[in-house]
Amino acid sequence: MTTYTVPDSPADPCAAALELLVRFPETILHTDAFRPVLQDYAGALDAEGAFTGLSWSDAKNIAAAVAFDITQRDDAQEFIAQRARNVLGGDGMMWDDQQGAYRALNIAATVLGL
Repeated sequence: MTTYTVPDSPADPCAAALELLVRFPETILHTDAFRPVLQDYAGALDAEGAFTGLSWSDAKNIAAAVAFDITQRDDAQEFIAQRARNVLGGDGMMWDDQQGAYRALNIAATVLGL
């Protein structure tokens, strides 16, 4: 397992967010046990355009939060859906695109529930 370094400013924020979602748990948990399921999940998120149009800052924060929730919470789907609602309610984050962040998190919760 190689160490993953989060890019500063990737040319394709969508692709970088999907890569982060898959690789971040490996880095913090020191296991690749989640890789197959996260790769499938990332493929579904890509097909749904979850990160399309987001800035790297927004996409990076969402990918890291979703990766953490999926690997650490038994109620990940509901928790991610609540994250989406919190974005609209003012969650304290400085989103570049509040509606886009809401959309991405809502897609992430919906796809996880399929």
